[in-house]
Amino acid sequence: MPASKKPSRASSRATSASSKLPVPEMEARLHTLANGLEVIVREDHQHPLVSVQVWVKAGSLHEEGWTGAGLAHCVEHMLFKGTVRRTAQEISTGIQQLGGHVNAYTTFNRTVYWIDGLAEHAEGYLDILADMVRHSRIDAAELAKEQEVIRREMAMGNDEPGDQLHHLMQATCFRTHPLRHPIIGHRAVFDQVGREDVAGFVKRHYVPDNCFVVIAGAVDAEATLAAVERLFGAWERRPYEPVLLPLEPRQMGRRTAHKDFATELSHLALGWQIPGDGHADKPALDVLAFLLGSGRSSRLYQELRERRGIAHSVWAAAWGSQECGVFNTGVECDPGNVKACHEAMQAVVREMQAKGPGREELAKALRATLGYQLRSLATTKGQAAMLGHGWLMTGSLEYPQQYLNRLSLLKPADIRDAARHYLQDATCSEVSVGPHQPEKSSGLPDGVRSDAVQKFGLKNGLTLLVQENPRLPLVSMRSSFLAGVPAESDSKAGVTQVSAAMLLKGTRQRRAAEIAAELENRGGGLLCHADAHRYLVGADVMRGDEQAGLELMSDLLLNATLPERELENVKKRQLAQIQEEKEEPLTVALRRARAAIFAGQSFARTALGREATVKALTAADCRSMLRESITGANGVISVVGDVKAEVVRKQVEAAFARLPRGQRRRVETLTAKPRGIVEPDILMEKEQAVLVIGFRSVGLHEADVHALTLIDEACSDMGSRLFNRIREELGLAYYVGAQQFAALGAGAFYFYVGTDPKKVDLAQAEMLRLIADLAKNGLTKAEITRAKTAWRSQWLRTQQGNGAMADAYAWNELNGLGHDFYLHLPEKIAAIMDKDIKRVARTYLDTRLATIVRVMPGKPQAG
Repeated sequence: MPASKKPSRASSRATSASSKLPVPEMEARLHTLANGLEVIVREDHQHPLVSVQVWVKAGSLHEEGWTGAGLAHCVEHMLFKGTVRRTAQEISTGIQQLGGHVNAYTTFNRTVYWIDGLAEHAEGYLDILADMVRHSRIDAAELAKEQEVIRREMAMGNDEPGDQLHHLMQATCFRTHPLRHPIIGHRAVFDQVGREDVAGFVKRHYVPDNCFVVIAGAVDAEATLAAVERLFGAWERRPYEPVLLPLEPRQMGRRTAHKDFATELSHLALGWQIPGDGHADKPALDVLAFLLGSGRSSRLYQELRERRGIAHSVWAAAWGSQECGVFNTGVECDPGNVKACHEAMQAVVREMQAKGPGREELAKALRATLGYQLRSLATTKGQAAMLGHGWLMTGSLEYPQQYLNRLSLLKPADIRDAARHYLQDATCSEVSVGPHQPEKSSGLPDGVRSDAVQKFGLKNGLTLLVQENPRLPLVSMRSSFLAGVPAESDSKAGVTQVSAAMLLKGTRQRRAAEIAAELENRGGGLLCHADAHRYLVGADVMRGDEQAGLELMSDLLLNATLPERELENVKKRQLAQIQEEKEEPLTVALRRARAAIFAGQSFARTALGREATVKALTAADCRSMLRESITGANGVISVVGDVKAEVVRKQVEAAFARLPRGQRRRVETLTAKPRGIVEPDILMEKEQAVLVIGFRSVGLHEADVHALTLIDEACSDMGSRLFNRIREELGLAYYVGAQQFAALGAGAFYFYVGTDPKKVDLAQAEMLRLIADLAKNGLTKAEITRAKTAWRSQWLRTQQGNGAMADAYAWNELNGLGHDFYLHLPEKIAAIMDKDIKRVARTYLDTRLATIVRVMPGKPQAG
């Protein structure tokens, strides 16, 4: 007879950080069919929805003789290709007709098939999933087609440095355990897989004793169990021998690995072996990961990005299977900062090992981690996933409550002890992936429509742009206000950057630490910085938190206290950035060329300012710049995401009610005539020589800027005429390329080369010859086609996500081009002909009007 258990319930204790977030009870029922199939049902009648999931306890770890082939992942794909009863089309159509959404995923220790939809059709969903896992047809022709799809998926992963870093960490941390192989498999092994191998995997692992079903939602448990009995009860019980996985020997020394990628950024990670997900220390390790690398207030972010500025992004995570896993910390940084980041990451870990987190720091982390876990319980899919994960990992329905309760009981000493025990220097694996260019996209992003952007003019002069995009429950908000280099006097150069950083140092309502944690504790994030043209303050939040995000943005912009005690620290950081630029020969040469091209005009300066001006800045200077810039007439707010435009309008009006109207800053067009300039050599104590050849061009509003964009693209990659001639044929350069500077009312175009000091004269002569040929003859049709393709790929990549689009809309509306300008750029680029390129090149790239700057080895002269 089938076995059945009464509902399982774990009591909730409101303690420690969970006192304001009590752990909810997760009542669920477990039933076992006569054939050994286990069924978990949770009733939740909050909404008329259901999530039906079939969990197969077979993933990439269980491929035995085909380890590393990606068999489990291949099977996941093939189960959607038809059964004895249904074609692939009938599977998808049948689910859609029942209002369901289907998908699946494969990981190390499982493959999960799920349908989310209307509770009234739960039995229909069960019928389709039962048919897929019980009666799949592994057709040879369909398999061949799907293998091509998977090969493309592999190729995409091979072009993603993050994926490669993850795979490299797996292979380095584990020498014996199959966790060392990627879930998708190795291409060479995958190519050997045939139909019989895939069908054999299904026959071996897709049996009742190796599967379980989870249903969560507005269902009647008894009726649902009866439906499962009807649909799965006749599934033949076959003998199943579990796969015995090899034990991973304890790591006894440090390991390192590096993979070369031709990119501009480096990706670095440190990893340590840890126990599996069901281990008692897993909650402490999860919180440790949060403290080290989650959000702006995390220790790695504060140390590596905020204090030292050596990393662009940081992260930390603890992941794995039942038996074992990996604790990772990682950064994305400039190649020259890899060593510094490595040392800084280790120092942050050692500090955590020595002292552990503070009580307030831990309380915030616990609240945020609990909040993340609890948010997953708000949906039927999340409930089913948590129950399934707990059952797979521990064989207990009480695991979700146990995990959450363990989280709430953690103390600083627990985090410290976990760091000491698991994150030891002697057992660390360090991996890195060198610079690499991501794969180019080919399709337009879904839901990007200029006519979907609604524009509102508010009473205080503020412009509001809203695009409703309900695809995900996420919202991005960006506010932009004209400021920057054109708005600064020469004596106050750098004040926009300094004042933007000061916005984060406290308001009349919030301390700096509260600002950092405000949105992170809600699963969101805050942006606050400035560039050469504007202030940019924004927030990324979950749906429902728009009000909190807008209130925080307005608080920063309208109520910043600009404390004197913090001003010196902010200035020190900016001065350090200025000094860092002075240490990089190419940056030095570009800055000198820019200063010569725009001599006596605002863009002769950079956004960072100069040492003397930054040192002299006062809090009063910052207040003055903010007061003149943060006004309604001078700003735009853009909101993109799962919102209603009219609701957002009211929220923005309320949050920014005190924003004064003010006046719009006037943007001047710089009109100085270009002229030929040869600057004296700049001496630096470096081994390389750098040559920059610059030209005055046009600003963002001029039509010719688009042709210059294509020239930039065509001259900047490893297939360019510059690269082939200067580096490949003549061997004159370490690097060579072009760079366009297009600002409001001003523009410049640079060619640059890094070379041996002994070859700099030859490199200069050859570069001038190539530029003269470009000015005379333009680009070839092949070069134009390649440049357009590369540009389109980059353009598409920048559109991914609500935040990128919100920023593009706000910036283009603010600068006068119009919020939809960015969306029409492909048309403008596509329309450029070879004759346009030739005309523009002849107009702006006349070598007689070039500004030439060289950086050479030598001791700089004093003063």
